[in-house]
Amino acid sequence: MKRNPAANLKKHEGFSLVELMVVLVIASFMSLAIFGIMASTESQKRTMTATNDATQAGNYAMYQLDKIIRAAGSGYGSLWQTAYGCKLFATHSNSQILPVPTTTTMAAPFASLNSTLKGKYVLAPLLIASQATTGTTDTSSGGAQAKPSDALIVMSGSAGYGEFPVTLTAATESSFSLKTYSGFNAGDLILEVNDTASGSASNCIMQQVASNFAWSSALTSLPLGGAYSGSPIGTADITANISAVSSVVDLGNATNGNLPSFQIIGVGANNVLNSYDLLQGGSSGSSGSTSVNPSALADSVFEMHALYYTADSTSGTNMSWQSPVAPNFDIATLESGTTAAQLTISRIKAIRLGLIMRSALPEKSVVTPNPITLFSDLGASFTYTRTLKGNEQNYRYRAIEATIPLRNSLFLTSE
Repeated sequence: MKRNPAANLKKHEGFSLVELMVVLVIASFMSLAIFGIMASTESQKRTMTATNDATQAGNYAMYQLDKIIRAAGSGYGSLWQTAYGCKLFATHSNSQILPVPTTTTMAAPFASLNSTLKGKYVLAPLLIASQATTGTTDTSSGGAQAKPSDALIVMSGSAGYGEFPVTLTAATESSFSLKTYSGFNAGDLILEVNDTASGSASNCIMQQVASNFAWSSALTSLPLGGAYSGSPIGTADITANISAVSSVVDLGNATNGNLPSFQIIGVGANNVLNSYDLLQGGSSGSSGSTSVNPSALADSVFEMHALYYTADSTSGTNMSWQSPVAPNFDIATLESGTTAAQLTISRIKAIRLGLIMRSALPEKSVVTPNPITLFSDLGASFTYTRTLKGNEQNYRYRAIEATIPLRNSLFLTSE
């Protein structure tokens, strides 16, 4: 039986060109659909990750700030009538650190604040310096848009032994005579406080208890010595600073790592929340032309702003919000050392803190609506509005707010 050659050819022929093109078109559509789903999923994942990262960073930053602010005023709160608003003097290794010498340039982002205050800082639980870190800029917008964040000046002791003031009866360059020596230890940082009662607060001079100190019932003086001990410090002398109402309060210890927390907090470059130690952490390199660098507290903080929550001037009630630029609440007035400023500081019972957090990486297109607001529930006069420009809108943002009490100031009265 003979085979048909045409039938064999028909049996072995492949796909036609039209069929191949149809398959390729279908495959292309399927690939586009799959890649589209994958891209959408990846975009959503990136968005969720960026948002979660900003939220977590904000929670961490707020936790750090809450911990610092709640302790503000520890150690010297009971002395508020004489201590609040006094000008701080401190030395370390025979080099003046407070007031910050004019030869010292405080590290960014606090250089402009230090320049405004001329290096002089007064004792206060917490003060807000409005838009004091405007030197930091956001270059992601294609220009140099200022990031006008507030700075916080927070001061607290860390002795933890009741921290009660002790009457100072006499002083020499090397020792203090006190009513009692209980509660003091070798290496303690102590603050000599005196009230001149002349319409303004006086000087507060930090000293250190000598390393050879040991308590006994026969003590007649408290010996001074160590890195933080010295007199005179600038224009302040410990013997000239004593008066009939002078006191000494224990703030912490310089030899066991339990230093008091005297710091400035603000947003610096690269969206980093920084802390500058006014006591310089025991650093001996503070007398040169450049001061020690600040340390990082948290990242992803785009801006920080704050408001005061204050009590009535006479009754301690009738709480109200105050802007840090309002009359009598601006940083220059509160740092002036007057009796009026001293009373105003004592009426600050809490702060409202607002953080604008930003994701680390930008999106390809605009993802954030304008503007971002803080404190909008307090009314138009307290609302802070941030209008994003250019590429700033390609980042993810989160606004986080909290009201943080100053627990050491809550029970003070201004009577």
